Amino acid sequence: MQSDVVSEAPNNSGLNVTLHPLVIMNMSDHWTRTRAQNHDASVTVYGALLGIQSGREIEVFNSFELPHVAAPDGIVTIDKNYFVTKQEQFRQVFKDYDFLGWYSTGAWPTRSDINVHNQFLAFNESPLFAQLNPHLAATSRDLPLTVYESVMDLVNGAPQTMFVRSTYRVETGEAERIAVDHVAKAVAAEASEGSGLIAHLISQRNAIKMLQTRIRLLYQYVQDVQNGTLPRDHNLLRQISSLCNRLPTVDGQEFRKEFLTDQNDVLLIAYLAALTKGAADVNSLVERFNVAGSERVRRLFGAKGVGGGGGQGSFSGFPTSMMGMGLP
Repeated sequence: MQSDVVSEAPNNSGLNVTLHPLVIMNMSDHWTRTRAQNHDASVTVYGALLGIQSGREIEVFNSFELPHVAAPDGIVTIDKNYFVTKQEQFRQVFKDYDFLGWYSTGAWPTRSDINVHNQFLAFNESPLFAQLNPHLAATSRDLPLTVYESVMDLVNGAPQTMFVRSTYRVETGEAERIAVDHVAKAVAAEASEGSGLIAHLISQRNAIKMLQTRIRLLYQYVQDVQNGTLPRDHNLLRQISSLCNRLPTVDGQEFRKEFLTDQNDVLLIAYLAALTKGAADVNSLVERFNVAGSERVRRLFGAKGVGGGGGQGSFSGFPTSMMGMGLP
């Protein structure tokens, strides 16, 4: 199906768009979670693209989700207050990141996407539009992602905002390559080549589940003995009591006292370290002050040979009364 808001004219903007894997993973994760929560595969999600633009070079590093309201007529309104607040929070951490565009999901751009695009013109005069197609066949070798730029075109003699396809490339840093490799292996965790971390976490989960099942069995046995449903087995009860006594005490007066003692010891060590560092800083400051003061005294009196007792830098004839004046 051909979209009536996508221009088939060649793209002559000269922009070089680079996407990082984190952006694509965020978009996919956003749509997957929303679909699972709403039990609706036709759901559409929206988000903002952040990165750095240097001339005609655009590099998209990160993204964040955007809440929106969809009217019955299909018009989508982005929560601008949330967008501004979230962008300011990102700038506090990533000072070089600017708003470069937005993303959504779908097979092709629609009139609703043009309306959403116009809402972002107040923050970027020419934002990018990245659209993820989650319904594309899994057998396709290409990424189900298309990047568009916006152009003004004449339609029936009237100017209208249109999308034009833009080329992009995916660039992966070393840290991203490790993360993507881990995610790729996590999908095949049940196969022969799985992620070591996933296998470790699964074994821990199974061990905890087994422990929980056995504790529940012992608890149920003690309750049945108290209710008279089962006869008392003193040997078994002694074993249960011995097992409980091995567990660390997590409540009680002795535990709180010991815990507070350890906590005070740790805080005391932290305070002593802070005091030591402060004393070292003060000592360093005093040494700098003394060096600066002595250099100033040498410049003032050293060349003149104060007291006539020596040459440059000699203070053998310095009056005793002047030594106590606290010269800087």
